[in-house]
Amino acid sequence: MLKLNPVYQRELKTGVRSFRTALIIFGYNGLLALFGLFAFYVTFEYEHRFGGSVNYASILRIYAIIAATEFCLVLFSVPALTAGAIAGEREKQTLEILLTTKLSPHQIIMGKLASSISMMILLAFSSLPVLALVFSVGGVTLKDFAEFMLLVIVTAIYIGSIGIFFSALFKKTTSATVTTYGTLLILVVGTIGVTWIINVILQMKLDNINVEGTIYQTADVGNWLLLWLVNPAITCLSMIERQIGTGKELNNLLSSFGSVSLRIRNNWFFISSVLQLGISIVLLSLSSRLLDPLRKRCHRQKDH
Repeated sequence: MLKLNPVYQRELKTGVRSFRTALIIFGYNGLLALFGLFAFYVTFEYEHRFGGSVNYASILRIYAIIAATEFCLVLFSVPALTAGAIAGEREKQTLEILLTTKLSPHQIIMGKLASSISMMILLAFSSLPVLALVFSVGGVTLKDFAEFMLLVIVTAIYIGSIGIFFSALFKKTTSATVTTYGTLLILVVGTIGVTWIINVILQMKLDNINVEGTIYQTADVGNWLLLWLVNPAITCLSMIERQIGTGKELNNLLSSFGSVSLRIRNNWFFISSVLQLGISIVLLSLSSRLLDPLRKRCHRQKDH
C-alpha cells in the first residue's frame, strides 16, 4: 500500500473529525441545492406559465453559474488555507520540531499543500450531485464534469503553491496572506489591466500616425495576450464556454486586444493548465529550498 505523507495524514485526521467540517459541507451543498432547485423552478414553471414556452438553453446557464460560483470559492478560499501553513507553524514555534523529524522539507511542503486544498477538492466533489441536475435535461456530459474537477484541482494546486511559497518566505501569517491575495489580484485583474494599458498606448500611437488618414486601424498587443495563460479566471471562462457551446465571450475579449494563434485559442484550457502546473512545481521547489535548514546553515558558514 502507498504510504501517506505523515504531515497530510495528521492534518487530515484533525480536520475531518471536527463537527465544523461536516457543517461546512452540509451548508455549502445545501445552498447550492437550493439555488439549483430555484433556478429550475424559474426556468420551467415561471417561463412556462408567463412566457408560454421553456428555454432549455437556460439549463446550461445554470450549470455555468454554479460552476463559476464554485470556482470563485476556490480562488478566495485557498489563499486563506495555505498562507498560514508554514508561517503558522513558525508562529507557534513548532516548525523547528517538525524539521528535526525524518521528513524532508519537500515532504513537509507537499503535506501542507495537500492538507490545505483537500477541503476545497472535497467540496467540489460533494457538489457533483447538484451539478448533475442538468442531466435531467441534457447538454452537459460526464466528460464536462471531469474537466470541471480537473480545473478545480489545477487551480487549487496553482493558488495553493503561491500561498505555500509566501508562507515559507514570510515569518508572519498576516504578511503571507496579504501577499498571496495581492498576487491573486495581479493574476486575475492585473494581467488584463496590463494588456489594456498596452492596448491604449498602442492605439494612441496609431491615432496620432493616422490623424489625417481615412483608414482606422485597431491596436494589436501581440504576444502580451499570452499573459492571460496564467490567469485562472480566463482558464475557467475558456472551459465553460467550450462546454456550453458558446465560445463567443473569450474570443471577443481576445479579439478586442489583438490576435492570438488559432491553435492556442482552441487549446487554451489545456495550455494554461499545463503552464500553471509548471509554475506550481517551480514555486513548491523554491518553498522546499526556503524551508531547508541545511541550506540556511551553509549560508551562515559562508558569511562567517
